[in-house]
Amino acid sequence: MKKLALLLTLVLLCSFCLAGFAEDGGLSEPGVLPIWTGSEPAVIRVLTPDNAKVIWEDNAYTKWIEESCNVKLEFEFLPVENPKDKLSAMAAAGELEKFDVINIQLSLTECAALDTQYGAIRDVSDFFADGLAVNCDAAVAAHPEQYLISAITTGEGKIYGVPKIQIAPQNETKYKLWINQGWLENLGIEAPTTTDEFYDMLVRFKEEDANGNGDPDDEIPFITSTGFGGTANKFLTNAFVYEGDGDLFLLDEDGHVTTSYLQDGWYEATEYLKKLCDEGLLSPESFTYNNDALKAVACADEDIVGVVTNSSCAFMGQSDTYPRLRYIPIAPLTGPEGLHYSAYAASSTTTCWMVTSWAKNPELCFRVGDFQFQEEGYLRGRYGTEPENWMYVEDYLAQNPGVKLELLIAGDHEMKYVMYNDIRDQTVNNLYWYEHMPYYAGDVDFENCYVADDGQGTVTNWDNNGTVRQNTITGYYQAVKPGPDVYVPTLAYSADELAVLSIYQADLRKYVKEQQTKYIIGDESDLADKEVFLSTLYNELGLQQVLDIADAAYQRQYAK
Repeated sequence: MKKLALLLTLVLLCSFCLAGFAEDGGLSEPGVLPIWTGSEPAVIRVLTPDNAKVIWEDNAYTKWIEESCNVKLEFEFLPVENPKDKLSAMAAAGELEKFDVINIQLSLTECAALDTQYGAIRDVSDFFADGLAVNCDAAVAAHPEQYLISAITTGEGKIYGVPKIQIAPQNETKYKLWINQGWLENLGIEAPTTTDEFYDMLVRFKEEDANGNGDPDDEIPFITSTGFGGTANKFLTNAFVYEGDGDLFLLDEDGHVTTSYLQDGWYEATEYLKKLCDEGLLSPESFTYNNDALKAVACADEDIVGVVTNSSCAFMGQSDTYPRLRYIPIAPLTGPEGLHYSAYAASSTTTCWMVTSWAKNPELCFRVGDFQFQEEGYLRGRYGTEPENWMYVEDYLAQNPGVKLELLIAGDHEMKYVMYNDIRDQTVNNLYWYEHMPYYAGDVDFENCYVADDGQGTVTNWDNNGTVRQNTITGYYQAVKPGPDVYVPTLAYSADELAVLSIYQADLRKYVKEQQTKYIIGDESDLADKEVFLSTLYNELGLQQVLDIADAAYQRQYAK
């Protein structure tokens, strides 16, 4: 009997040790490191997608977490290809019980499926409510306009993990205008600031041999693509009424969700675009070309394109090479009513670092995820170690006297970081997790800077470098992004709401896009009769139901 009791005691002790917790261990107060106070590190078993470029165990980012939090991370890997499919299969087969954390980027819908179908992940909203999300709370306080947590909160109020976000100003305002600088100079035209000036410029581009080759008929005044940040109608509509992406939501005067294509400005913008097409100023290929097709035309030796819209001119070639430097950045145009929005899509959080329902110490697991949600975590997880791959500005200048730095993106942010020696293209490294972690970029893109003058005669400036032009234009568009009285952030829906939206949403988006494009290029379209267009929206495509659901989600998430 004594031997049996001793055996049971040993089994319990072994189980306790396997779970990774020493007898004298505990959790520190929120915000105090290390999080685990035991004499031995606590083991956290992590399931994560693999990456052929990452050595996980002997890894600087891994060690940073382990040493800071007093934990030991033990990894098991999902395949590089289709990791979510494997995760679903493991959940269905009951193979997730041995893990404490699932470290993969998931949408709210995907998280809800792991919860409701398999009971695999834990709702961590209580940890947020109890003040354990120290870094997440600090980020929310610093960026209330980003809705970092409400964007990953379900319609039922559940939160399934630590968020992940890179606040990327360039991508937030992706529909940008670029004009051929040589053509402006050839014709003695100032860069346009209004839609009327823009039209007048295009007419002159078409009629006055803007490229100066003696042929007045080979110019294409305006052509763009369906690539990221292309889409001529998306750029120009914002001079008439605010329009973003997706469902084209905006707020009405009473703070309720409506949509751009119910506003007079949307129809005025559509007529303006049709006029450009009808008069041969906007090429109809703009609605079918991808970036490769656009590049073939815009980068031709003959210099035949006057205007493009795109998030970046990087698709045209290296930042300091011609013909990319043909095109200069232009601020958003002002429309007839004085509007000049940028089509804004705020950087949005997704869910990462989910605590499983079988985690031995769920609070510890959650807090280790929250620990990573800071700017230093992003810098380490994206760029590598400091000072080998990035450095604080004051340290960099101390080591490089005579060097001149400039803000990477226009604005009033303080310069804090210099990035260099990018390791993303290396075959294998043990410095970071290749962004497979919960991270918070904060203002890194704003605070980053470039070497404008290396002190040895190499000067990088607006005239000779496309990247500098890119940063300049991003500043232009960030300056006129819509405020909280106009912009509708990411909406989180309940399961019942998603079921209704699944009936209408995709067809509604497709119909609006198709009918507007057809009308602009002169094909038969319901927009030729506004009443037909509206009747189809409301009576066949469920527009009112979609708006009611969106408004309900907005009111519960953001109205307060």
